[in-house]
Amino acid sequence: MLTIAMLGLLGLGTGLVGCNREPATRTSTEEQVDQALSKQVQEAFENSPAFKFPDVQVVAFKGRVQLSGYVLSEDQKNSAKTIAQSVPGVVEVENNITLKY
Repeated sequence: MLTIAMLGLLGLGTGLVGCNREPATRTSTEEQVDQALSKQVQEAFENSPAFKFPDVQVVAFKGRVQLSGYVLSEDQKNSAKTIAQSVPGVVEVENNITLKY
């Protein structure tokens, strides 16, 4: 009886894993929107009067923007996130920028 209960709990536990995950697929329209959003964030970096971010890459997925690459200071890293968040259509920013030493 204990074995049956444990198997039931194990099955329940594995059934719950990943329930809240979105599919990793996009429609062609979503992909085009994300490409345009990535480009808009890059352009916002290029148009920033205070900082230039030549070593920062931008990838968008369903409105969520991931920043990666290198900057020289923590202020530049924070500024990159702020600039990205200000672009219309960005719903979330994951800032994976690394400081260059």
